[in-house]
Amino acid sequence: MEVSLYIDVIFFVNCVMDFSLLYLVKKILKKSASIKRIALGAFAGGIGGCLEVLLWKWPPWIIMTVSFAMAGLMVTIAFGQSDWRELVKQMGSLYILAVLANGIMELLYQYTRADFYLIRVIQGEGIYAMPLLAWLFMAAGACLMVRALWQFADEIVKERANKYPVILADKEVVIQTTGYLDTGNCLKEPVSGQGVQIVTERVWNLFQQSQGKRAMIPYHTVGNPYGVTEGLKIERMEIWQGGAGRKKATRTIRIWGPWIAKAPYGFARDGSYEVLLHGESRLSGE
Repeated sequence: MEVSLYIDVIFFVNCVMDFSLLYLVKKILKKSASIKRIALGAFAGGIGGCLEVLLWKWPPWIIMTVSFAMAGLMVTIAFGQSDWRELVKQMGSLYILAVLANGIMELLYQYTRADFYLIRVIQGEGIYAMPLLAWLFMAAGACLMVRALWQFADEIVKERANKYPVILADKEVVIQTTGYLDTGNCLKEPVSGQGVQIVTERVWNLFQQSQGKRAMIPYHTVGNPYGVTEGLKIERMEIWQGGAGRKKATRTIRIWGPWIAKAPYGFARDGSYEVLLHGESRLSGE
């Protein structure tokens, strides 16, 4: 059976997808590449896609070599020359995003039969094909889903990196728990100007027999711009900077006489941490 393929359509489809993937790589790796350079990289990717189609009867290893070389050329054109480590990072990100995008597109295909219509476009049977605009919207949606998934995973990694084993102590009461370094926590004791650590109700109740100094800590949120919560000055706090989950701390910060306050709102629904560390906690101590 003889099949006619329209190379201009294959080139256009590859250009669109490669541009989307390179743009995602730019955003995720925080590159400063211009749209023009990304478009040129996508243009090279479109040529590579056409070349792979023309070589479809060749051995698979040759096609894979061509694909690998074109990926390196694409990121080099888009983001400029770099050392081999950065090149591997860029190419790895490109391939991971391509796999994610392909998975999402495959999911969409199952419900839209877009692959059937796309093949009809490539074969020149436009009357039976999905409109080009609809296909572009579907491809853009897949790329947005990939970006959302990547950002979600990135937020999880960053949140884990900002968690630290913490010890709160006052006389005979010693609590070992997990704290989260929150740069948005700017609460301060109004007289001394010392940063305040926000704790859950469970932790707060364990220190209710403390004879430490107490004060009212002002705070403001979107729903309550003039709120106040009770604060307590305890004996000491230790932050292990080895990171949560590590058996041995690489550095321990001790803060004497820290202020804690009961959280006026809930946080950490999963219970993975019980202390919101003040944004400047890592800069204090001994």
